[in-house]
Formats: sequence, structure tokens, C-alpha cells
Amino acid sequence: MPKITSVEAQKKNPHRFNIFLDGQFAFGADEDLVVEYRLISGKIIDQSLIEKLLFEAEIGKLMERVYVFFNKRARSEKEIKDYLKNLSFKRKIKKQEEISEAVVNLVIEKLKQKRLLNDKEFAKVWIEARSKKKGVQVIKSELYKKGIDREIIEEVINSQSSVIKQAEVAEQLVNKRLSRWQNLAYQESKKKAYEFLLRRGFDYEITKGVVENLLKKR
Repeated sequence: MPKITSVEAQKKNPHRFNIFLDGQFAFGADEDLVVEYRLISGKIIDQSLIEKLLFEAEIGKLMERVYVFFNKRARSEKEIKDYLKNLSFKRKIKKQEEISEAVVNLVIEKLKQKRLLNDKEFAKVWIEARSKKKGVQVIKSELYKKGIDREIIEEVINSQSSVIKQAEVAEQLVNKRLSRWQNLAYQESKKKAYEFLLRRGFDYEITKGVVENLLKKR
């Protein structure tokens, strides 16, 4: 049976290792894989374990790709699945092995175990950030597109009432626009203000209250 003859940290990524069997490079592995299977020099491994390690190594490579995908911001479960499907499609075009559904599901599960993937937490962060610029209806639509369950969206929005001060946000946004409409007739500027806020997803009642209050001060 093959024997591990060397475990060397990769130059570009010291958290990944090159595994050599009987003096020949066999596969790359991340730290978790090395620790979990105690991959050290001198260890004898059978063929069934090699196949399992190769499968796990592929998961590790995908995890590294996903970590980079997380660099800009948090991601929803649907975004991760779409990312992996797109990566699989690119492999298919290059006539390489595609990423199976089983592998995708395993990557998703590992991300959840590491607490890197949680749609409810994603929704909280998204709502807190977007509610400073957008109304609830637009935010809901954005989250639906991200694949967040409707029940989660409603639950988070209801619990984030202290964060989502829609009337205050709407007033701030309109205030920044009033100078553009100062030469317009009252009804025209009112129409512009209504359209502006409704497009950004603010409820009609909030829009009405904010616009009426601000235009009275003109």
C-alpha cells in the first residue's frame, strides 16, 4: 500500500499542503484535511482512503474558491450554489469534470458548520445596510432574489424595527433632492417626491407623510 513520504506547505498558500505518496505528488490538501486524517510522513494508506482523500481534497479546493467569493461581502446560500453552478458550467465548456450536486451540498454543509453561511444572519446584515438608502419593499425584493425564505425576511424585518427607521431615511433622501425641484410648481415637485420614494420601495403611507410634511416647509 502507498506510504506518505512528504507533506509540504504550498508556497503560495501555507494553509494548503502537497501530499506525496511513495515519492510522487498525489494531491493537495487543506489544513482541516491534514489534521482530520493525520496525514503525516510515514503513514500507510489504502486505496479506499486515497479515493476518499481525493474527494475531500476537491472539496477543499472549492472551499478556497468560496472563501475568496466571501471577501467582498457575506453571501446567501443561493449565491453560493449559483457560484458553484457557474464554476461547474465553466468546467464543462473546458471539457473538465463538472461539480456534482453532492459536492455542492457538502460545500454548503461545511460552510454552515464553520458558521460562514446563515441566511438569517445574511438578511440581518443586508437589511441593516440597505435600510439606510432603500425602502422595505425594495429590500424585500432584493432578499427574495438572493434566495432568502419569505418567512425569514418577515421575521428579521419585524425584529429590526429599531434599525429600520423608514420615515427618517425617506425624509433624509428627499431633503437631498429638494434643491433640484425648488423651481417646480408645488404639484410637480410633490409628484417628483412621491415617485422618488415609491421607486425606492417606501410604503405609500410613509411616502405620503414625509412628502406632505416636507413640502409644507417650502
